[in-house]
Amino acid sequence: MGAFLLALPVATGSLLAFGAKNTEARAASAYANWSGVNGSDVVVDFGGGDCPVVVTDETLTFYIDDLPITQEEAEKSTSRVEASYTLENRTAEDVALTMYLPVGFKPDYLSELRGGYSVTVDGDPLDIVNGGEIRERFTYHEKNYYGTAFDLDGELPRKTAMQDDFFYAGQGVTVYTFSVTVPEDGSDLRTFIFRYDANPSRTQVFSAGSGVVGVNNGRGEVYRNVKTGQTQEIVIYAIGDVPKRVEAGVYSMSGANAQLIAGAHVGQPEKRRIDFSAFVQEMYADAGTAVSYLDFYNATVAMLSADSDLRLTSRIDAAAVLENLMLWYEYEVTVPANGSIVNTVTAPLMPDIPSENTGKWLFDYLLSPGQRWADFRAITINIQTPFCLESSTLNFSKTQSGYTFSKDGLPLGELSFVVARKEGMGYEPQPVDGGTPTLTAALIMLGVAVGAAAVVVVVVLCVHARARKKMRAEEEKLKRGRAENGKIDLDPFPDLGGSDGDEKNDKADGQNKRQ
Repeated sequence: MGAFLLALPVATGSLLAFGAKNTEARAASAYANWSGVNGSDVVVDFGGGDCPVVVTDETLTFYIDDLPITQEEAEKSTSRVEASYTLENRTAEDVALTMYLPVGFKPDYLSELRGGYSVTVDGDPLDIVNGGEIRERFTYHEKNYYGTAFDLDGELPRKTAMQDDFFYAGQGVTVYTFSVTVPEDGSDLRTFIFRYDANPSRTQVFSAGSGVVGVNNGRGEVYRNVKTGQTQEIVIYAIGDVPKRVEAGVYSMSGANAQLIAGAHVGQPEKRRIDFSAFVQEMYADAGTAVSYLDFYNATVAMLSADSDLRLTSRIDAAAVLENLMLWYEYEVTVPANGSIVNTVTAPLMPDIPSENTGKWLFDYLLSPGQRWADFRAITINIQTPFCLESSTLNFSKTQSGYTFSKDGLPLGELSFVVARKEGMGYEPQPVDGGTPTLTAALIMLGVAVGAAAVVVVVVLCVHARARKKMRAEEEKLKRGRAENGKIDLDPFPDLGGSDGDEKNDKADGQNKRQ
């Protein structure tokens, strides 16, 4: 996690759940167990070194006006979070800071990412428009991969092109384009298999579309679903050295027991060699997106380099990059010499929507980022709501408008609290359901995919290597086949057609979402 997670209090709650959970949005249904969208505090880039800015006080206020249970209610919600903090510069020179406000992804239950974000400096609002004082920036985050932690060190927007030892501008890329025809044979899907020999430290192979990579009988393989009764195009990318002994065919399934499909035709591939920079430029041109080329390029490198050692990423195309882009707002503030400013950020609250038998809205909030300031003198946390605060990890006091907590300095640990619809219930501070959030859980909140919204907190930017997501590796290993007779049977990758019916195809949908 590095330096970023230790700055001002993070104003986000379970609202801020990182990767999307396994939820489904239905406009007319209620109590669907929907995930919100991750939000986070503002992260400051001081340009290296220790940030000299002191937080003299912060007021963090949750305005919980409603507790939505349907998409329609969520669309109309006015609940929000506001973080207002005073930044003091004790040096004899002005301090310029680049601030990044993580906005995240659209939550499951909204038709689009709605507004409600605002930033002010000493009461003067900044414009959130293209070319204005607040600019849209994007970074790559695999929101569909369960268990991924939000790494601020590695995922903050960059001002220059990302450098990687393997995925660099001049690296060679071999592009194979196959025309594949599969006869109708009573099955909807069959499996296209691309086989090759290569040193994985010198060659990385990907599919332009949802697929799976693996090893079978000592050879590298890429698997793709292909529809029967059709002719379609399959594109494979080999980054690095050109693979050897390349062959391809259409099979009944993946794994050691795969059988060639009679009558299927795989033509000789069109093969061309380009460099990595041209490869990304082609993808960017196909995307037709307003995302800057710098952000798109860095997102592509981040997607590939995150897993280059673990070989978990099997898909690379413009859609794979764009569907996992996290939105940030970028702006600058200057804290004058021997002076101070008040920076206030407001963001909508987009919490998880609970199941009917739960009826509780959980808010998780990181306080530990405040440890990164030169000093942190005081904090006040307010929860303004007509609803009941059922439990929390801090000792809130009841007020006429809700609940409040204050402390000199920064509290240790994180903040979690549960709000319920029932009014007049007794409140006793205690760990919320599930206990105090772990660091991993906290990152999931702090990230970008569930609802608390982004709020203010400043963290000093330190350049660290992007942490490898080993949790995902372990999860993936459990799903990769078993060894039988000296071979690796990859049939457990059920997103490859096959003859065993709908169960395979249903599982394929879930696996493809993660690729």
